[in-house]
Amino acid sequence: MALAFLLLAIVPAKGTERRTDAASADPVWTDRPVRIDRRKQTYTRVAVAPLPTLLRIHVTSRVAVFDSASFEEGGRLYVLTDIVPVDPGRFCRGTAGVIAVCGQQARIALRRRIAGSTLSCKEDYRSGLVSFLTCRLNGKDLAEMLVAAGAGWAATPRLRAAQEKAMAQETVIWRDTQCRTLGRCPPRGMR
Repeated sequence: MALAFLLLAIVPAKGTERRTDAASADPVWTDRPVRIDRRKQTYTRVAVAPLPTLLRIHVTSRVAVFDSASFEEGGRLYVLTDIVPVDPGRFCRGTAGVIAVCGQQARIALRRRIAGSTLSCKEDYRSGLVSFLTCRLNGKDLAEMLVAAGAGWAATPRLRAAQEKAMAQETVIWRDTQCRTLGRCPPRGMR
């Protein structure tokens, strides 16, 4: 048995021979700190992509919701990136002429989903106290849930199928015939 350990120490394993070219003459791992001089050493440096960090936002029951895509919690404004919000003052007119306050319904739809819950979000962009996010709630995409509920329309092609389904069911903003015809709701004053 001792002879086997002696042979392993003397004979290097296949593929572990020490290379003698200039780039690999120095040992890779050292037992003491080594100063790196980029002017003299020719090591290849590999760029490392930053790992996306997930934000965990604990939303209180007293969250301030401004429209169907933005809310304020803890002094920061958060905006969902994949959904176009509905103006909270928007009124929708159905096929029978019935008028509904669909803007407030869309805002309340966001509030009901996030109040008292924890969101897992990826920050797409930050400017001052405003963060633009892609969030998940209980493992589901929050923007997709809102678009499917008719609380906004798709800002990206990946949510188009959810919007088509909501339009077919005529939920919240899709009760409005003009919104269904255009595939989006025009701003106030454009009616």
